Amino acid sequence: MKKYKHKKSKCFNSKYKKFLLPSCIVKIFYNILHIVQLSIILLLHLLLNLKDTYTAAHCIRVMRLAVSFAEYNNYTFTQIKILKYSALLHDIGKLLIPKKILAKNKKLTHEEYAIIKKHSYYGYIITKYIVGKNIEAEVIKHHHERVDGKGYPDGLKGNKINDLSKLLSICDAFDAMTSTRSYRKKLSFEDALIELQANAENQFDKNILNKFIYFVNSKSNSCITKKIKPE
Repeated sequence: MKKYKHKKSKCFNSKYKKFLLPSCIVKIFYNILHIVQLSIILLLHLLLNLKDTYTAAHCIRVMRLAVSFAEYNNYTFTQIKILKYSALLHDIGKLLIPKKILAKNKKLTHEEYAIIKKHSYYGYIITKYIVGKNIEAEVIKHHHERVDGKGYPDGLKGNKINDLSKLLSICDAFDAMTSTRSYRKKLSFEDALIELQANAENQFDKNILNKFIYFVNSKSNSCITKKIKPE
């Protein structure tokens, strides 16, 4: 069979050069796109605050915690930027969860828990198709996965889970445990770290968790360092 080789047109550059935008125009376009994305993010967070004040405040605390941890551990600028938006929007899917479930002060039924578990997938859809951030959407989608494969929504296991999702999972759990809710008192940093450590290697990544414990110890003025040590 005769093989045909693709021949590059010598006039390609001259033919299509008129369609190329100047670099300054491209920069302006991306700046406008960035402003639009930020506006959408702020609007979504405002809507979340109107629906559930606790969740909106929780997202801000998790963002600050995750970014501070990443900076402490010399993550790249790109990783920190991805983590920042992922953490801020990690519970944005709860916009689509009935308020009566979010505000319930008692233990959720199996049916209610099945509904609230959908928020990570809803967050993925909102972040990818409304905000337009694909990588952040993946991080959000998998922030409730577990290293033992018993998480949701995809049941990913171990190295199949993005490291940023693993970190977000730890920060999410830590803030949830150290925050006061209407149905329970907050845990101390020490007790929260004990709880996290008890779930290392089944729910949380052990290596990232050890770094997180070092980070909390370094930022805390309490005696945590004397009681809780990375394994």
